[in-house]
Amino acid sequence: MILELDIGNSWVKWRLFTGGKVGLRGGFEVAAFAAGGLPGEWSEFRPERVRAVNVAGPVVAESLVNHVRKLFSLEVEFSQVAPECAGVVCGYDNHSLLGADRWLAMLAAYGRARRAALVVDCGSAATLDLLDSDGRHLGGYIAPGIGLMQRSLRVDTHAAKSARDITLTESLSAGRTTDEGVNRGLLLMVLGAIDRALEELLHCTGSEPLLWLTGGDALLLSAFCRRAHRLVPDLVLDGLALSNP
Repeated sequence: MILELDIGNSWVKWRLFTGGKVGLRGGFEVAAFAAGGLPGEWSEFRPERVRAVNVAGPVVAESLVNHVRKLFSLEVEFSQVAPECAGVVCGYDNHSLLGADRWLAMLAAYGRARRAALVVDCGSAATLDLLDSDGRHLGGYIAPGIGLMQRSLRVDTHAAKSARDITLTESLSAGRTTDEGVNRGLLLMVLGAIDRALEELLHCTGSEPLLWLTGGDALLLSAFCRRAHRLVPDLVLDGLALSNP
């Protein structure tokens, strides 16, 4: 039994492997670590290992370590970015500065199909990482996520505010209300970034890349993305088995 966690900036995804298959899964807000409000069912778990990727900072990491020691008498196995792992070579000048979640998503994507790929993780931030067919990371792009951009418009503008939930958007046609204009515009920005990054990757590699979508807004992007793509919500968690086998 292995408990896996993907700790993002605002949300924690977890799943429990039993007999090599995913059994239970769930999620909760990162703030729950500080309040001690972890999932009640965890008290019934008896994992042999706990492995995690954390981009929420050292305070959250310390809280997780303490909870896991108390609940399971285990040490957390945190994923770390390496210069090379599972056929993927990190493209950062200093590999330790690359986000571990981005690294795991690339490991999982390349492990599934060893070819050029654009790996898009759209959560609090939208990250786009480029891989060539030999597993070389060519670098990436980082932009605000859809929710972050929407909140920024609410705070910093008087008129360009949207009260409508972006997930209710039914079209990407030009908006005829402020709600439509804002929400469709934000989606258009992220989808445009994906298109431009794919063009850059094609230029660099000369081969048609695979597009991978993951993260909290991946399902929303998938609904409007005209490019062929693979939607894998657990791509970061999938990478844990490669970085921490």
